Formats: sequence, C-alpha cells, structure tokens
Amino acid sequence: MESKGEQFYPTYRFDLNNRDVVLIEFEEAQKVANSQTKIYAQVASVLVAITAVLIPLFFNQEKEALNANLTILQENSFLFALFITFLGGFLLRYFVELQRQIVFNARKVVSLRLMLGLDYGNIHLTLPNFRVEGATNPFVIKFFNGWFWFQTVPFWMLTFINILVWRFACNNSVLLDIIFSDKYSEITLILITLAGYIYIFRCQLFEQHENLLLVFTKNLSKIIRIKLLPNFEYIIYRAKLSYIELDRLNVNYKNLEKILVDIEDKSFHNNSGFSIKSLMRGFFSIFKMFRRRHSIIKNGGSTLTMQLARTLFIPSNQNIYLRKMIEILLSIWINKTFVKSDILKLYVASVRYEKGKMGLSFAIKHFFQNDIQNMKLTNEESFFLVERLSNISSTVNWTRINHLLTRTQLPIERSLLDNIYNRLIREGKLRPI
Repeated sequence: MESKGEQFYPTYRFDLNNRDVVLIEFEEAQKVANSQTKIYAQVASVLVAITAVLIPLFFNQEKEALNANLTILQENSFLFALFITFLGGFLLRYFVELQRQIVFNARKVVSLRLMLGLDYGNIHLTLPNFRVEGATNPFVIKFFNGWFWFQTVPFWMLTFINILVWRFACNNSVLLDIIFSDKYSEITLILITLAGYIYIFRCQLFEQHENLLLVFTKNLSKIIRIKLLPNFEYIIYRAKLSYIELDRLNVNYKNLEKILVDIEDKSFHNNSGFSIKSLMRGFFSIFKMFRRRHSIIKNGGSTLTMQLARTLFIPSNQNIYLRKMIEILLSIWINKTFVKSDILKLYVASVRYEKGKMGLSFAIKHFFQNDIQNMKLTNEESFFLVERLSNISSTVNWTRINHLLTRTQLPIERSLLDNIYNRLIREGKLRPI
C-alpha cells in the first residue's frame, strides 16, 4: 500500500534535515491552540458579563422609559423571542466551530510532539495525560468532555437567556395564544429551543465515527452497568492501523475472509449488524437435543459484527445477557458507520486467534512464519486460522473441525490441513483433547 493514503502519527517520520521546520510548525500549532483557547474563554466571559449587565440595566430604568420599552417588547414579543433564539443558535454554532479548531490544533501539537520524540508519559502526575500539556495520545483530547465542563458555558448561558425570553413572550404575545391554545405553549417552545440547541452544540461536536446511536448506547451501558472501553476513536484508529499494515506488507487474506463468512456468519453481507435467526439459533444451541437434531455446535449466536464489537469495545466477564444487548446496539452502529469490506478488515486485524495472539499479523507469525511480507494464505491456512478464532486453550477438537469443514464452500485439502495441525502439535503450540 502506498504511503499516499491515510497517515497515522506513529507511522509517520520526517527527514532530520527538516527538523527545524517541524519545530517551527510545533511552536505555531501550540501558539494557535493557546490563542484559540483564550478567545473561547474571553468570548464566554463577555457573554456572561453582557447577561449580568443588561438585565439590571433594563430594569433600573426610569419608570416611564421602562414602561415604554416593555410596551414595545410586549407588542412584538414573539418576533423578539424568535430573533433571540436564532441569534443564540448562530452564536452557539460559532462556539462549536471554535471548539473544534481548538481540539484539532491541540491534537496537532501532541502529534508533532511525538514525532519530535517528546514524551511526558512518565510524569503524568505533574502534567496530566488527558490534557494537551502532557498528552501522549492525541485522541484523549476530545471535542466534547461532558455537559458540566467549561466548554459548555456558552450552551448553558444561551439556553438560560432563551428560557427567560420565551417565558416573557408566552406571557405577552397574542399571536402565541392563537398558535398554542393550550397552557403548555411555554414548555413546548422551551423544549423545542432546547432540542435545537442540543443538536447544534452536541451533534456538531461528534467525533469522526460518533453519532446519536453510539451516544445512546454508551449512556444505556452506564445505566445497566455494562462497562465499555474508553476512547472509541483511538481503538478504531489502532484497528485501522493494523489492517493498513497488512495491506502495506501485501498480505493476501481474501480466502480467509470468504471462509470466515461461510463459517461464522453467512448472512454477513445482508444483515444489519445482527441477525434474529442467529440469536435464536444460539439460544437453542444451549440444549443438547437441539444440537443433535440440527447437527450444530454450541454458539452464542453473534454475527461477525457483534463479535467485532465485543472484541474492540466490551471487556469480558460481564453479565452475558446485558452485554449481548449492548453488542447488538454497537453492531448496528458499526454497520451504519463502516462498509462491509472495512468491517471484515477490522475483524481480521483485531480478533483473537489464540491466547495472547490478537490480530492476523501476530497469528500468522505465531503459527506459520515470521516474515509475512507478500504472503498469500492458502485455503488450508485460512481455514485453520478461522477455526482458531477465540480459542484460549490451545486445544484441537477434531469433531469441531470436521463440522466446520462442512460449512465452507472453498475446497480444503484434508491432508494439508492435517499436516498443519500435526506440525503445531509436535511443536507444542497445540494439544489434542
């Protein structure tokens, strides 16, 4: 794979002759990040100050002037409220864009720092590794950290102002009484404004692969106490880096992908990330009588996408039923976020093939050869690796192997396959049951 494609900071190197240029770029990026942060803080402070000054100023006027101003506002309260609402949305969009620029420049600073060989990882108690000052991973600097961080001050201030404005408008506008004839008009308008502001602020601060479904799934996992791994963007980045490395080394694993779909998830190319049929089959496979009657082996009913979600984002040893629900939601999100070919690549490059052997690159080196460049996996090698998926006991179950051989459409030479197993048994890497 040519290096013209997507670049990732650990794989990027610069010419030592250009070190001064990189240093200048680092300094400029740091200056920009600092200046943008100051602008954000200053504008937020100005917004708070204006709010604090205007309200008393308005109500401290002479009685006649105050009554005249109130009369004008009362007569046009609906238009005034709409104007303030749209103005607030415009200002909020400005804060969002400024926040994104701050984060991008902060990530740039961290990336350039790593390229220059600077690492504050061992002194994270002095320089916290979740802030730009001491971060060693650009993805820990997020667009959105939570609703009660400093970055949300503009959202809360503008929302508070609009609540006051709509309360005033609802008490004085004849037009609103005509449009909303019920007593809930005030609450309705406030909720509509709040929903719009949340969309403008939160949705525009989504990470590259984030959407409403993922946010909902993360919040649900907290409620039902299913732990998810933090920093999804970094996890995805590492998984992408793994399959890009396979492509760079020109490893041909097309046969493995075909056998993988045949054995693990025949509906992969057509399902939405999960399959009701597979889940039902997994449930009934618990019962020995059902397995005998339908000639199947015990399985969890997870699709390839669900297995990928569990591998990447969900720690093990949690409630199996609640975890399965989160798997389904994450699989739907993955299916909507990535194309099927990329899901297969992420799966092959990330899942466990043996105890401590995560990803295809490590599996090939462990079972076959250290030099994997320009390697093309045979049908037999591909079948072997698929059969090894999620195996942590290093055992060989011939009954399982014979059953899986009936599920793939690619021709498998049994003698060559047996040679692979027998060699690895002799080497002590596998053992028969």
